[in-house]
Amino acid sequence: MTIADICEILSYIGFAFFIIRLVILRKSPVPSSAFNKVPRELLKECVALLEEKEKCLYEPYEMPPDIEAALRENLKDEFYLKKLLCSICSHLDIKGEFIKLVVEDVLMTDKAGQITTDLAFTTIRLDMKDHYTLDAVAAVLAHEAIHLHLYYEGIRFSDPWENEILTDTAAVYCGFGEYIYRGYAVMRGEFALSYHKVGYIRQEDVRYIQELMHGQ
Repeated sequence: MTIADICEILSYIGFAFFIIRLVILRKSPVPSSAFNKVPRELLKECVALLEEKEKCLYEPYEMPPDIEAALRENLKDEFYLKKLLCSICSHLDIKGEFIKLVVEDVLMTDKAGQITTDLAFTTIRLDMKDHYTLDAVAAVLAHEAIHLHLYYEGIRFSDPWENEILTDTAAVYCGFGEYIYRGYAVMRGEFALSYHKVGYIRQEDVRYIQELMHGQ
């Protein structure tokens, strides 16, 4: 079998996956979150709530060079993924060493991360895909850590979707804006004609939130 034959077979597999998602699973090859437009009024409401409730101003977060270098070498290194989570939590004045990080690869899921907590014990699950970038992973971990931060501060919306938008907005507000911007870009998926995106807001929403933060 030649390389050309292998490429042709892979293209058929990618097309089959496209049909399965589109017809059987009723999912677009580009996730719906890439198209959902968040109302500007909701983003304004989120920023206004954060300006009212947040107790301090946050400097832009910068990933420690040793963690960045290690994860660029091996993005699935769980030791450094936990160090990244702890670094993100430290930026929020949260003790990340007490959080359990579970790294997994769940088939056919649209959730990049998930957090569960009862105050005494917290677990963050990271669904690690081969096509994820370091920025995407940082953005997902920041989003989940922000969930915990908002939980501690008592900042939330009652509507689940609006609360996710608030969480993404807070991630930008608390200094993770550039990681959210780069990490929330639409990525090419593992198969032909497939694409993937993490997060609930789009890159243009990140820039709009930053404009609101700077009073523009």
